[in-house]
Amino acid sequence: MSNNRENTETLYRMVEIKGGKKIEKFKSPDLKRVLNFHKWYVKNYKTGLLLEILPLKKHYNWKEKTIDYTFE
Repeated sequence: MSNNRENTETLYRMVEIKGGKKIEKFKSPDLKRVLNFHKWYVKNYKTGLLLEILPLKKHYNWKEKTIDYTFE
């Protein structure tokens, strides 16, 4: 049960760094899907990607008294 909770609170993103800029290639909360995409990408394009792990952050807006969740 805790493994499922970890997947929903983390976003995995595959990016390529080209010319000093990050180009997002794939993102998903499921690590297996991201790793399978990377395996396919390396097989077809003969180059690797960077894996970023973005945790879910909670932001409280004190003016509107609301809570927003974003991946950072």
